[in-house]
Amino acid sequence: MMSSRSVLLFTVVLMGYFYWSLAQPKNPIKVRCMVKPEVNNSAMCPHGTFLNACGKWDCIKGPGENCGTNIPDIILYGKCADGLWCCNGQCKGCTKGNCFNEACHPSKRHSYQPRSDPDMLARYIDRLYSIYDY
Repeated sequence: MMSSRSVLLFTVVLMGYFYWSLAQPKNPIKVRCMVKPEVNNSAMCPHGTFLNACGKWDCIKGPGENCGTNIPDIILYGKCADGLWCCNGQCKGCTKGNCFNEACHPSKRHSYQPRSDPDMLARYIDRLYSIYDY
């Protein structure tokens, strides 16, 4: 059986945890803005700088570097220089004579792919199982 002191201590700890968890930001943009450092020296950015959604200066990414396509990912990884595009988290294309031309396949956001997916290798499918094709 728990003593009243143990119950009181447990209640205080539990209330403190609830207060702490409610005080934490839930928005991924705010969380990433808190942890992302600002670039203070633009000379460290060979492709230039940009003002991100947090209001902080960040380096523009070059060919083959990591990038993001939505606001939270751009805050975390950055955005591509002019003339490049972000595909599967990497800047593709050429800029200033520097090229990164790996193939840009559509990203697989789930663990399954339909058998009729054109990027999937061709294989024999029994007609009986064709009703299960997504």
